[in-house]
Amino acid sequence: MAKLKDLPENTLNRLVIYLKVVDNLDKKKVDFISSEELALRCGVNSAQLRKDLSFVGNLGTKGVGYSVKTLKYHLKKFLGRDREWNLVLGGLSPLGEYLLTSKSLQKDGFYFMAGFDIKEENIGKIVNGISVYSLEQLSYVVKAINVDIAVITCEEQPEVYYEAFVKHNIKAILNLSPLPFFSESKEIQIENFSFTMALTKLSYFLKNLK
Repeated sequence: MAKLKDLPENTLNRLVIYLKVVDNLDKKKVDFISSEELALRCGVNSAQLRKDLSFVGNLGTKGVGYSVKTLKYHLKKFLGRDREWNLVLGGLSPLGEYLLTSKSLQKDGFYFMAGFDIKEENIGKIVNGISVYSLEQLSYVVKAINVDIAVITCEEQPEVYYEAFVKHNIKAILNLSPLPFFSESKEIQIENFSFTMALTKLSYFLKNLK
């Protein structure tokens, strides 16, 4: 199995897509799929698909293709999706409140255990059974809960949450705020995403479309 440092980021991104496609095929009760058809569904060529999947293991059968259930099982195991992960929220924005009530995240193994805010009007709220604490209480909560991933959704002062999460040794952060963050530490993984970032890529594409 490939170590984190041996797996190119682009390969990781594609493996995540493969899992999403294979999961959908499994829901449609597809038993087997050829590498060519799977590659087409994933937006790559079959050679790239096989190369990427070689990081996961020797999974295909010549002349048959891939067992959808087997491929899904190994991809989930490789990507850490075969277990449950504890999440905390930073900032009770409308997006944050939506995530706390999301059933799809729970189905995928991601569970919000607590929310944090710096606004008095949000502290003490309970959303979908999840308590929202003052950010100053973070040290007490992380001692009681094994926090795997922090999700920043606030629209104002996101750096306050980022600094607090890093200070309390949370190694994985999904940043959905307008401000991107970067860490020099190899022990901290930050995923920066916003709808504006994605839409800007599309606006660039449309601007240069001939």
